[in-house]
Amino acid sequence: MELRETFNQTLLQSKLAIQEQTLDHISKELHANFSHLVSLININLSEILPQISANQRENIIETKSLAKQLMSELKALSANLNTDHIIHIGFIKALDNELSRLSKTRKYETVVTRAGEEYRMLPEHEIILFRLCQEVLNNVVKYSKASRISTLLSFLPDRFSLTIADNGSGFNVQEALQQSGDKQSTGLLNMRKRAALINAEFNIVSTFGEGTVVTIDIPHPEILKSLPI
Repeated sequence: MELRETFNQTLLQSKLAIQEQTLDHISKELHANFSHLVSLININLSEILPQISANQRENIIETKSLAKQLMSELKALSANLNTDHIIHIGFIKALDNELSRLSKTRKYETVVTRAGEEYRMLPEHEIILFRLCQEVLNNVVKYSKASRISTLLSFLPDRFSLTIADNGSGFNVQEALQQSGDKQSTGLLNMRKRAALINAEFNIVSTFGEGTVVTIDIPHPEILKSLPI
């Protein structure tokens, strides 16, 4: 049983390492190729603008604005996929950026509350923690029909606690866990397994019509004495 558990943990760590390499590759492709194409679109629109009639000018200006917004979204997405960037800015700033991106869609009101004196944890722990938060937020966007996302971060020397709550439609947690196990998907069970890699407790409470609360607790977090370079 111990050997099997050790093997499963090693396998999961390998999968996560491969996932980070893939995300880094996608990040670089987004930055190098797609951003370049959007820039070319904007240049072409700028060249067309003086040649068109007044009644078409407004449409071109609006299209240029949308292209600029797309460029901004691509840069933000690229940064949030890049492991080195997340390690550099830290988990807290990366999470702030992710919530800000959601807020800018004007579909969600995001509220962040902090308690205690902020600190950094081991880079590999912060990466796993951030990816867990990304998946939680992606689930909110895809399934919850929420309009408000509240995040609470508590920094204590002997415990780090993170809560993400939404006011969405809610769901049956036990049923979702069962489906996750049956399909062997990257669902709730795998989120719990990934949390266990950093000695974190991952819990979900959801009520139909009231929303969902996700908590991630790390007892005795490994706090960095100096920031990674």
